[in-house]
Amino acid sequence: MGGVVVRGAAYGVGAAVCVVVAAFVFQEHDDRIDLLEATTFLGLLVGTVLLLIGLFFWACSSGEVLRWRDFFTTRAPNEVVSIAAPSLVRAGVFLLVPVPVAFGLSELVASAAKGSWLWGA
Repeated sequence: MGGVVVRGAAYGVGAAVCVVVAAFVFQEHDDRIDLLEATTFLGLLVGTVLLLIGLFFWACSSGEVLRWRDFFTTRAPNEVVSIAAPSLVRAGVFLLVPVPVAFGLSELVASAAKGSWLWGA
């Protein structure tokens, strides 16, 4: 499970960089705040749901996890859970990593002095 979480976190760091860059594409102050707050809320909600479902599937598969390339070798419908578990865990971690970055940046932008480069146009 460690490798799955580390890879998801690495992808999440890349997503956090994209969020920071995207926030400064918007010139209007309210648009920046809306983008960052929406990213925070949706990342937290969807990331938590995917992570919890993935951990549940991981527990149901009794530690036997498969890769997507093993999809056509499954013999029973319940073996598909073993394939979906690591993907859902990775996607959940991927979405949860940018949440603190987006939240912190939204607080920073909201408290910036009017007229500063952080405030926007």
